[in-house]
Amino acid sequence: MAGSRAVAPSERLRDLVYRRMREELQSGVLAPGARLVETQLAEAYGVSRTPVREALLQLAREGVLAAEGRGYVVQVDTQKDIIDRLEVRRLLDGRLVRHAALEATPEEVATLVKLNEAQRAAHLAGRGKQFVERNLALRIQLREMCRNALLRRCATMVDDVFQAVRGQIHESAENRELTLACDTRIIEAIERRDPDAAEAAVEAFVDQLLAHFHARQPD
Repeated sequence: MAGSRAVAPSERLRDLVYRRMREELQSGVLAPGARLVETQLAEAYGVSRTPVREALLQLAREGVLAAEGRGYVVQVDTQKDIIDRLEVRRLLDGRLVRHAALEATPEEVATLVKLNEAQRAAHLAGRGKQFVERNLALRIQLREMCRNALLRRCATMVDDVFQAVRGQIHESAENRELTLACDTRIIEAIERRDPDAAEAAVEAFVDQLLAHFHARQPD
């Protein structure tokens, strides 16, 4: 088991384990509700328990994991949790795309266009999981186009904890179409260097998601 998931000790082990766990949370390897056992993770990653413990504590501080007994479980979001995070995303992502429209290089914009084409191809092929992976790559690229490092970090943290829900949402072809339409509008606004239009596209899309999840709240 250690051979397939082991981390290479080229930098601080704690940081490597933290990054690997985030990747596995994003991809669904560590699914909502999963119990995380320190010793099992240490064996899987081929490291001692100390960097695993430190990474677990960091993820718990970020709200991705919840303490349970002597261990942790991957957070299972309620409808209220999802709505709260969407409200924060509306604020952060709107500012982020404004920065991207004003600060991105032509090369970065060209990469964003290619990533959008790749997620469109995955959608048309009916490959939902691949679409989610390519959408994540697009979102990462979009964040890198913002030169405000603190804003990038905050947006990343909120985005990471929403990734499992995003996977569920994009099982639906109709929802993938909505995401593609939004991403295309954002990219077109960035290409025109129009921060107002980019921000408006984000806000309109998140408002749709908010309406959807508000409607699903129990009475």
